[in-house]
Amino acid sequence: MKRMLCLSVWALSALASACIFSETHEGGVMSKVSPDLIVLHKAYLSAQRRAATFVPNNLPDARLVEIIEDRVVVDAVASGDVHTLKGDLTALGMRNAMAVGRIVSGELPILAIGTLAGLPSLQFARPAYSTTHADPLIGPR
Repeated sequence: MKRMLCLSVWALSALASACIFSETHEGGVMSKVSPDLIVLHKAYLSAQRRAATFVPNNLPDARLVEIIEDRVVVDAVASGDVHTLKGDLTALGMRNAMAVGRIVSGELPILAIGTLAGLPSLQFARPAYSTTHADPLIGPR
């Protein structure tokens, strides 16, 4: 029974990875969006369909991705003018948008992740990962 459960979990994981690969692979629908954002978006939509509370703790790297209510902090790289990208992201609902160089960072609604890939002003988007100064054997400093 335990082995069957492990095989089922492995099969679902492989299927999800294949779907994400086909979406993010060059020329795919979501090729401008990192796989972590796609997984987050799908989990959020799934929770909404079930009328359940979204709990990001079950996602890979959930401790490193900053989620504020129904928003995720992202770093987006402009394909051209950074101010055009900033305007496009603000139109999608991004809060606290800040442009530095070719990168726009801010709090994007998780629901808007599905629209990101369609922005001509976007080259690539990923979560803004947070880091800690902790040694896994010793703990936080």
